[in-house]
Amino acid sequence: MKLRAFLPLAAAASLTFAGAANATTITFDEYAAINNNVPITALYSSLGVIFGNDNAGTWGGLGNGDPGNWGLFGTNGTAFLGNNGTTNGDSYVTTISFTNTVTNLSFDISRSNGSSAGQTLAANVYLGSTLVGTQSITFGAVNNWTSVNFGAGSYDKLVLTGSATGFSPYGIDNLQIAAVPEAETYAMLLAGLGLMGSIIRRRKSSAA
Repeated sequence: MKLRAFLPLAAAASLTFAGAANATTITFDEYAAINNNVPITALYSSLGVIFGNDNAGTWGGLGNGDPGNWGLFGTNGTAFLGNNGTTNGDSYVTTISFTNTVTNLSFDISRSNGSSAGQTLAANVYLGSTLVGTQSITFGAVNNWTSVNFGAGSYDKLVLTGSATGFSPYGIDNLQIAAVPEAETYAMLLAGLGLMGSIIRRRKSSAA
C-alpha cells in the first residue's frame, strides 16, 4: 500500500475506534439478578449510567425460573430491569440519568404478567430541565418487546412513565447509549494522527 493512501485509512480507523469507545450496551446480565424489588442505582455508574430509586431491580427472567412471575425473557440475555410500582407508589416511573451527554439512546420494553394489552408508556428524554424528545409506546402481548430509539440529539436523562390505570408492570432491556466523546478523547486522537503523519514523513525522507 502506498504511504499516501495509508494516512486516510488510518485516520478513518482511529475515528471508528474513538466512536466505539464511547458506545455502551447494558443487558442487565452483567451482574447477578437481584430478584427482590431492591432498585439498582449506582450499579452501572462506571459506565456513566445512574438509575433512580424508582425501579424494582433486576430479575432473572424466564430463562432462570422466572422469579417474580413477570413472564419475560429479555431481548439481550434473559435478565431485565423491572418496574412493578413497588418502589414508586404505583406511579410506574423509571428514571435513568447519564453523567455524560448522550447523542443516541435506545432500549427494549415490554409489559409483563398482570397488566393489560393496550396500556401505554411515555418515554421522555431531557437535557438539563428541558424536554427534548418524547415517544408514546402502546404495549402488545406479554413478552412482546418494542424497541425504542432516540437518535441524533443531546440527552442526559430518560424518564419512563407507565400507564396509571390498574396494575401496569413492565420490563426494560438492552439499553444502548452513545456518549459525546470527551475533549481528552479528541486530544488523544489528534495526537495519534500527528504521530502517524510524522512517521510517514520520516519514511518518505529516508526513501528519498
